[in-house]
Amino acid sequence: MRAQQQIHDHLLSLLAPVTPGSISFYMPIRGEINCQALIEQLLASGWQAALPKIIAKDAALQFRQWTPDCDMLPEIWQIPVPQNTRQLSPNILLIPLVGFDKQLHRLGNGGGFYDRSLASMSPKPLAIGVGLERQKLVDIQPQLHDMAMDYVVTEQAIYPKP
Repeated sequence: MRAQQQIHDHLLSLLAPVTPGSISFYMPIRGEINCQALIEQLLASGWQAALPKIIAKDAALQFRQWTPDCDMLPEIWQIPVPQNTRQLSPNILLIPLVGFDKQLHRLGNGGGFYDRSLASMSPKPLAIGVGLERQKLVDIQPQLHDMAMDYVVTEQAIYPKP
């Protein structure tokens, strides 16, 4: 997919000046952009990777270390999650989006897991929303608990928080 490669290229340019650390990504559902190839490239450059694990309906996410060969099992929403790996505190989160606005508030799949996670993490990780340009909206009318992204990356642009 051309758009996916353009998004990966934008993400690589955004991450190029960053010292390798730990980065969380997601297993795509419902047409979300697949970042696994990008993450595998980052792993080869010294990064560590993690995938989110839903612990409870109203709780923050847990982030479990991921490698291409780790054991994975489908959990909530049939999303694969690493099994028997250590918990990480990523300093960067790649976060899927269904929509975003000019203030970089995002719409997700409705669980509020990323908002709760960002609100509870200290230090706060860099939050990068990942999606397509056609998902850009005028205003999503964010609620008080909605956390804006630091960046949103699409196939056409890297949007920094205003």
